[in-house]
Amino acid sequence: MSIMNKENISRILEAFAYIAKRAPVQKKNMYNVLKVFYLADKLHMERYGRFIFEESYSAMAKGPVPSTAYDLLKAIKSGKELPFSIESPVALGSNHIVTAQRQADEDLFSGSDLLCMDEVIQLSENEDLGDLSHDDAWKSTGRNNFMPIEAILSTLQNSEALLELYHNRHP
Repeated sequence: MSIMNKENISRILEAFAYIAKRAPVQKKNMYNVLKVFYLADKLHMERYGRFIFEESYSAMAKGPVPSTAYDLLKAIKSGKELPFSIESPVALGSNHIVTAQRQADEDLFSGSDLLCMDEVIQLSENEDLGDLSHDDAWKSTGRNNFMPIEAILSTLQNSEALLELYHNRHP
């Protein structure tokens, strides 16, 4: 499902900046930022019938990881040039802390996208996003394998309707 086009890469990078500006200080590490992606994607799909990000989630040892977003964070950390020569709006410091270098371009997101990211960020103040992301979709997928969309959707209310909607969407 991951799409490596300029628009998707830009949205992911801007989401890093958006999350890093708003997350509680103790939750700004790259792993928590990546968990916001998964949980906000699920929340948005459940409420609005579409995912925020065009991501594939891998069932890694510590939970679901958005593949393209993770690759971008690794590139930022190592100082490699990003795809399409896009400049990163975040830096990755010691202890994998994600720091926004500027405000995110919120125009790349709908109001409902921002609402769901905000809700998960707010939830992270009192909840462990790792625990919340260790759902049945993650548990049923072998480690280091991609999580099937059907498995992710099966964890949501109205999963059958959402699965039909997902499979019948227009590209």
